Amino acid sequence: MVNAAVYKSFKWSSIYTGTTPHPAHTYRYSNKKMCILFIYNGSGDPQSDYSLILISNRDEYYDRPTQNMTIWSEDPVIVGGRDLEIHDGGTWLAVSPTYKKIGVLLNLPGASKENAKTRGKIVVDYVKSKESVQEYIENTKNYIKNCNEFVLVAIEFNNVTPSIFSYSNANDQLLSHKTAYNGFGNNLPETPLKKVEVGRSQLEHICSKFNKESMEKELIENLLQLLKSDQRHLPDQQLEAKRPNIYEELSSIYVCIPKGRYGTRTHTIVLLKKTGHLSITEITQRMPIDPASPTWDRSEFNFEINVNSCKCTK
Repeated sequence: MVNAAVYKSFKWSSIYTGTTPHPAHTYRYSNKKMCILFIYNGSGDPQSDYSLILISNRDEYYDRPTQNMTIWSEDPVIVGGRDLEIHDGGTWLAVSPTYKKIGVLLNLPGASKENAKTRGKIVVDYVKSKESVQEYIENTKNYIKNCNEFVLVAIEFNNVTPSIFSYSNANDQLLSHKTAYNGFGNNLPETPLKKVEVGRSQLEHICSKFNKESMEKELIENLLQLLKSDQRHLPDQQLEAKRPNIYEELSSIYVCIPKGRYGTRTHTIVLLKKTGHLSITEITQRMPIDPASPTWDRSEFNFEINVNSCKCTK
């Protein structure tokens, strides 16, 4: 086992200097990881069969141990992947069909706090609680203020109109997002990266074109194309300022940096129809990961959402 102090000395820019740590250890320096998330709230669109569409990329070191999405045996209200590097098994994205919640965690770049609490626990605790996001944030502030900076995106779909919120401990602000199309990345929501703005616009085009249940296959194909887009969106002064050595490689929605053993590992697509049918699809690279020729595993979960119960078929 490598000393924890050594992990913290690894520099994000080292993946281009030839001083990259052994692949089995590079994932230890995870404060710089990137993710991206897009959400469509279709509840106000009478032409759409969907009340909610969520798509997400998880960018992570290829060698960081991870469990694929599943229904958690110890907490069956949770559907999500699991970060096995964290001792308490936190996650970056989870869905609770029982409590009709989705939580997604996006890290913010910045200096690590001494003895910082794990951020992966936040999503888990939120989706398995009966509290609203406002109540959850208020009741856990003593914990989250000791975490490294993050943005939590919280979706509650216990009403006809889903509610979309974001909270960051960087500024202690809880925001409500009422627009139909929303995008989030590794910046505060009010100052999105350029690739987030472009992706949000592309999501609008896709969701307006493939808005009927009969078009679901084409919808998913186009959403995946968006998540797999490696087009670079430059210039982006914000990204360049925060990642001066690697901003070009991080400017695309789909990230692949083979030399750094880092990139987009997982796609997640959540579709909630106005009929109450909820589908969750995870498409993730199988470990050990070969970025030049990855093998993708697909997991699908289906639920019927109503007021009193929730039934699942995998």
